[in-house]
Amino acid sequence: MTKMVIFFCYFATLLGEVKAQSYKITVNITGLRSDKGQLYLSLYNSAGGYPKKASAAFRLSFAPISHGRSTLIFDGIPGGLYAIACYHDENNNGKLDTNFFGIPVEGIGASNNARGSWGPPKFQDAKFIVNSDTSQTIKIMY
Repeated sequence: MTKMVIFFCYFATLLGEVKAQSYKITVNITGLRSDKGQLYLSLYNSAGGYPKKASAAFRLSFAPISHGRSTLIFDGIPGGLYAIACYHDENNNGKLDTNFFGIPVEGIGASNNARGSWGPPKFQDAKFIVNSDTSQTIKIMY
């Protein structure tokens, strides 16, 4: 009976360790040209839909802006590969506004400060590994 109790305690400890392996991603956004509106962030764990399809994101969030900066923490994130896309919804209409040609007229950014050529950045360029608490600093481009 004692061996069974010891085994159960050991097994429960292992399960606790597996559950505890989630991390936080602190995202610091700089370069915002105004404090109007808010910042929308999408956290992706695969290339599918990145960065345009918010419904494909692993986690969505928004953050207020103060003095041209914003900080957001994604908590409880399992280890793996991720990429962040964000935009400054300056007029607070809940979408990224574009001009006639589809070019954003509001600020945009991506993890690793990835930039696309003739379009949005690729997941491959924006991805980063989460295997501990980590942070990303993204400079918004207008």
